[in-house]
Amino acid sequence: MHILTRAEEEVLFKEMKANALKKCDPIVKEFVECTHGKTVSVLWACRAQHKAMNNCLMEYTTQADMDKLKIQYLNDLAEGKVDHAKLQKEQKEKEAKLKKSSAPGVH
Repeated sequence: MHILTRAEEEVLFKEMKANALKKCDPIVKEFVECTHGKTVSVLWACRAQHKAMNNCLMEYTTQADMDKLKIQYLNDLAEGKVDHAKLQKEQKEKEAKLKKSSAPGVH
């Protein structure tokens, strides 16, 4: 049995979010169009569009959706379809960026 690393879970979470944004694209665009030319008034002027966008995104970012992605990933891993070296490289690059951005005197 394979336990997912934090990096693997992050990749799957990003994939889930990307899928949700793709499925909700028309609704997200409606919200974005509503916000043009507004500042604070967005809070009440675009309330319906914001609620619709959040509802749509929540529909496609459930724990069940994440579980499906995990199962698919584990199946792909078992079949040799996952490039483990690529994931490890991406994780090391991410860690290096975090260390660099949190270094003292660097802003």
